[in-house]
Amino acid sequence: MSEASRAIALQHAVALHHGSGDHDEALFTAQAFHDFIVDQVSPVDQAVTPTKTAKSPKKAAPVKVAPPVVEEDAEPAVDEVSKEQVGEVIEAMLNANMREQAVELFAKYKAKSLSGVKPEDYAALKQDADDLLLNA
Repeated sequence: MSEASRAIALQHAVALHHGSGDHDEALFTAQAFHDFIVDQVSPVDQAVTPTKTAKSPKKAAPVKVAPPVVEEDAEPAVDEVSKEQVGEVIEAMLNANMREQAVELFAKYKAKSLSGVKPEDYAALKQDADDLLLNA
């Protein structure tokens, strides 16, 4: 019966101290539960003469969450134009049979294809492509 009573006492102590991280306090509580179960010390005596000084329960430290890491190649800011957006406009030009204008536009930005365009030129190239599409 002793092993069973110890197991029950430990189970209740763990449930009581779940997440506190204070193993000594959990073991002290388990011992108190076990003593109560086997009737070695009455609850009144336990309260008056504790075998270990009772500690106030520790509060769990707040979890600090680091700010998200923003990669440079992640989503562009609202006012920035991505390579994909420029590609969509160029594709629209090609679908509108404006291949020659698309080639001239790339030449204006010293590139032969979209991969040759500098990222800082994406916004201007997209604007020029949009203008050509609107005027077609």
